[in-house]
Amino acid sequence: MFASVINALFMLIEKLIETYLLRNHYCPLPKLGTLILHETNAQIESVNKQIEAPKTEIRFENQHSSDDDFIQFIAKKKSVKYDEAKTLLTDFCQSISALNHFTEKKINHTGRFYVDTDGVLSFRQNEIATEFIPTVEANRVTHPDQFHTIRVGDEERKAIFKKSKSEKTGKVAKKLWWITAIILFLIGIGICIFAIQNGGRVDFWKNKTKIKTNNAVKTYRVIQ
Repeated sequence: MFASVINALFMLIEKLIETYLLRNHYCPLPKLGTLILHETNAQIESVNKQIEAPKTEIRFENQHSSDDDFIQFIAKKKSVKYDEAKTLLTDFCQSISALNHFTEKKINHTGRFYVDTDGVLSFRQNEIATEFIPTVEANRVTHPDQFHTIRVGDEERKAIFKKSKSEKTGKVAKKLWWITAIILFLIGIGICIFAIQNGGRVDFWKNKTKIKTNNAVKTYRVIQ
């Protein structure tokens, strides 16, 4: 019975840690260190031509900051006195400091505390679903015959990108298409003008050669 009560209280502290961490971007844990929210920038993978979305990392740093505001936050949320809230937080932190290589302490949806191979208390953040941080295709935008900065190893160099043969061929094909269309349009206008000048007659379209008919030889006899 007593163990279930302690577990319930610790679960409450875990939720309050997450809430306080999201609101303030840090959460002090007495005699342990501080959980800190760290925003990472978008990462560009030039090889795969992709951009990874910015991420929010939770880091556990061995730096001690004032826990007075967090204790007041616990007291307010749980409707208890300051000293009782401080005792709850202290007991929770002591349960984490008692971890060994074979145990860990989960913090709901945030991550878990564990002891690494060097015996140092560490924190591992839960993996974020890829649906929330999708990668974006990133093709380099280049302007022909202009200088661009490119990275070669650890050095940045300037280079001029020339138009490829396919781009040049495509532009030539577009120009020829317009020329062909204009020629066909002028031919159509010329035919219309020619027809109007001939009074609208279209005899020139006809085959003027007369058809000759041959008299067929009678191959039958009429019986009287």
